[in-house]
Amino acid sequence: MVGKKVRLRPIEPEDVPLLLRWINGSAALEWLQRRLPLTRRQEQAWAARAATDPQMPTFIIQTLRGADIGVLGLQLEAGRGVFGIAIHEPQYWARGFGQDAVEVLVNSAFQVLPLQRIELLVLPENARAIRCYEKAGFKREGLLRNYIYNRGKMQDMIIMSILHEEWKRTGAAR
Repeated sequence: MVGKKVRLRPIEPEDVPLLLRWINGSAALEWLQRRLPLTRRQEQAWAARAATDPQMPTFIIQTLRGADIGVLGLQLEAGRGVFGIAIHEPQYWARGFGQDAVEVLVNSAFQVLPLQRIELLVLPENARAIRCYEKAGFKREGLLRNYIYNRGKMQDMIIMSILHEEWKRTGAAR
């Protein structure tokens, strides 16, 4: 899957050291809701599942010049996809790479999979991500109060989604 700035490539076993570095030391971690740190064995198990589980299509985000910069994917559940993304290389933040990756995955998912909606959770203070999702057609549905324990405290999360019919109507379908 290729966009204007990125391509999404499958996760390979050779990616485990990169994934382990990202998940245990990336500046993007302040926005993720995973228990850390992860061991090599845990990351290998996750990568193996992400590479093969049809209910969890997950990809490495790569620039068109070949630099691996992050990960994104869906967790598929009964007509909906739960979306997640992380650009782990800070030099690629706020340059449109994440936006392009979101649009490529949403367009591909709605074209190929029988999904009615794609949803995501985002921390309210992650304004850059919220703008990115809104540009891709996601709408805020509500606030989940005290939803997760993160960074030593309970935190709210915003739930956002894009429906298949909205995606078709807004011209996002390419």
